[in-house]
Amino acid sequence: MINIETHHDFQPGNGTRYGLTLVDDPHGGVLVIWPGQSTHRWYPKYGELKFLHGKLNKFDSVAIQTYLNGLMLECLE
Repeated sequence: MINIETHHDFQPGNGTRYGLTLVDDPHGGVLVIWPGQSTHRWYPKYGELKFLHGKLNKFDSVAIQTYLNGLMLECLE
């Protein structure tokens, strides 16, 4: 389990605003919920983001994964 805040709002500069909710998943990883859009499972140890359901957009997935991996690096410092 990692110690990360539950709610995250960020704008990566591509014109999109993300409001994410992160929840520890008892089956491994962290559930990343973007309400009304999509749900992913993020594996912080590997820096991997897997799409679960919703609207799949590879640009959004890359922006979310980049943000989360940067967040993980901050937590490790």
